[in-house]
Amino acid sequence: MRLAAAALLALAAGCTPLGTIKAYPGPDRSSDELGAVETVMRSETFSITDNEITSVDGVRFEKRGYVAQMLPGARWIGLQGTLRFGRQPRVQHCVFELNVDPGCLYRPAVPAYPRDALDQPADAAWRVTRSMTVVAECTEKMSYAVQVPIDCSARPLCYSGSTVGPCP
Repeated sequence: MRLAAAALLALAAGCTPLGTIKAYPGPDRSSDELGAVETVMRSETFSITDNEITSVDGVRFEKRGYVAQMLPGARWIGLQGTLRFGRQPRVQHCVFELNVDPGCLYRPAVPAYPRDALDQPADAAWRVTRSMTVVAECTEKMSYAVQVPIDCSARPLCYSGSTVGPCP
């Protein structure tokens, strides 16, 4: 919760929080010209789920992160979620499309690693499409939530035009 508050304050002040991905070309821009997506690491009693941003609009980032600043408009966001419990970590690769508005911070509630896939070997192929809630905070007085489809898979997913499929 503190990380989220710090990121929102930094964005509102026109600063870039440490570890923020610059997911747009050209020179730096002010935060009121950009939107941002923020993911989190969740720690529960017997597990840790770490959701990191890996790509925006098909551009992959060497260093994954929890916050990505981007230009307004329709954006494809790629995530890698790692579930750690027991000895074998499980990884899911997800892609979703989001209409980003300037000055807004978006927090996707990334779906958990699929229960059915936990019963399979760690290297088994699977793919699911689900609905995900994304909460947007644009000003102190304006926030909203939207539902967007999210595709997740055991293997990295790429988008091409308006379709999502396995990466070449």
